[in-house]
Amino acid sequence: MRITDEGMRRVLNRYIEQQSEVARMKDARNKESRAKGMDEETPSDKVTLSERALELQYALKELNGVADAHREKVESIRKDLESGVYEVTGAMVAKKLLES
Repeated sequence: MRITDEGMRRVLNRYIEQQSEVARMKDARNKESRAKGMDEETPSDKVTLSERALELQYALKELNGVADAHREKVESIRKDLESGVYEVTGAMVAKKLLES
């Protein structure tokens, strides 16, 4: 099984979306409470991210950095191809074929 950057990015993005949904729901409840005139202080929830969640957040940042680097490389090659200066030798192709 091969895990790709895209697969990990989708998992991390879904996790972040879920956290955003929870925050929006909490904000909506707070607004309702204030609208009903509840002056008494209600206990608030506290969110503490686990060590694993922090690792996932860091991994997402790193993946985004890698994706940006890949985009820059692809754009550079695209420009070279369009201008006609990009050359691929048989040795380069053979080396890449043997790597995979």
